[in-house]
Amino acid sequence: MNQTLIAIVIFILTYVIIATEKINRTVAALSGATLLILFNVFDINEAISYVNWDTIGLLFGMFIIVAALSDAGFFSYLALKLARLLDYSPVKIFIFFPVIAGILSGFMDSVTVMLFFATLTYEICKILKMDATPLVITEVLLANIGGSATMVGDPPNVILGLKLGFSFNDFIIHNAPISIVAGAFTLLYCYFVNRKSIVPSGEIAKDELKEMDPEEVIEDRKQFKTALIAFGVAVFLLIVHNYIERYIHIPLTAPLAPIVPAIIMLGILGKRAERIISKVNFEILLFFIGLFIVVGGLEHTGVINIIADYVTDQFKNNQFGLLSALMWGSGVISGVIDNVPYALSMASILEGIAGFIGIPALSIMVWATSLGTDIGGNFTPIGASANVVAYTTMEKRGKPIGWVKWLKISIPATLISLTISHIGIFIKYITGFF
Repeated sequence: MNQTLIAIVIFILTYVIIATEKINRTVAALSGATLLILFNVFDINEAISYVNWDTIGLLFGMFIIVAALSDAGFFSYLALKLARLLDYSPVKIFIFFPVIAGILSGFMDSVTVMLFFATLTYEICKILKMDATPLVITEVLLANIGGSATMVGDPPNVILGLKLGFSFNDFIIHNAPISIVAGAFTLLYCYFVNRKSIVPSGEIAKDELKEMDPEEVIEDRKQFKTALIAFGVAVFLLIVHNYIERYIHIPLTAPLAPIVPAIIMLGILGKRAERIISKVNFEILLFFIGLFIVVGGLEHTGVINIIADYVTDQFKNNQFGLLSALMWGSGVISGVIDNVPYALSMASILEGIAGFIGIPALSIMVWATSLGTDIGGNFTPIGASANVVAYTTMEKRGKPIGWVKWLKISIPATLISLTISHIGIFIKYITGFF
């Protein structure tokens, strides 16, 4: 069988298995990678060469720091502290909880953010006698929009940024302003359509609220402070690493920005390090490695170049049409399949298109694809990992959301945020600021 055909068949099968979720997605990705080697599409050394180790390194460093924060009780502390500062006002909580979820998701894994926020939101809403469902959905929507603002906010951005040569600061400058406006409009919409559900349905148990002491959820104060400092240093180094490389000549690449403070943190924490490392999400790192190899099969056999040539021919005289197709196409597709493999495929395709239409055009294509992919995940409960976590968390608490409730809120909200993003991309296009 022709190697090109083998690569295409294995790629499609891997995607279908990941989308149907019948088999663990990491197993599916690694199986696809193994089959490419067994069918001699390329050897193991060539396969490994297609793995973007910068992406793996950056995620690994951030995962260690976030695992330390999570293990120390940071997320529970933050949510309870915020609720107390807001005087447990249902209206204020409905506004500020999603905002904080969005901000946190701009700098760390939204799955971890929603794992804690969904649980605490349910518990607080239960005491406040208000429906937690609209608030949890709004938190997820803002988390995914917030994730689009930075390079480390969502895995698709890490892939697009590092594979195509864009920095943390590039995403802050170009994606963040659009994400903030899109998030603001989304929050306003969600508040407007759910304002009646925010009113407490009974008498609030004030004694239970007093018992929810933020200080008591901190598991380890030394770890809490050390991890918080490490996180701050990682973000700072992500911002300045290019300048350090250029002017001080220290090879502090993007992956090393979180890895260096993460390793120092583990050293300071001593024996606690083993527990923290055991909580790192290694499964998703293996998932990424498998996917890089599967998509690498298409690159190796020339399929990516063929697709890039075709797309270029279709839109060579209509660049804004291409940007619109990238944004809305990415949005719709990410609503129904995992946005990580989609982003990885698109990174390779965009790289091919850039060879025909130039690097300046590549940057605005990245912003359109990034925003569409990250925000489009809001469409359905399975569009992004954060959605699945929040959805299943509510089910486990005996308060299932259901697809109908989710779609009723998410579809109009996502259309609004994608429209705002489309306007932002259009302004960038006509002004040349990209």
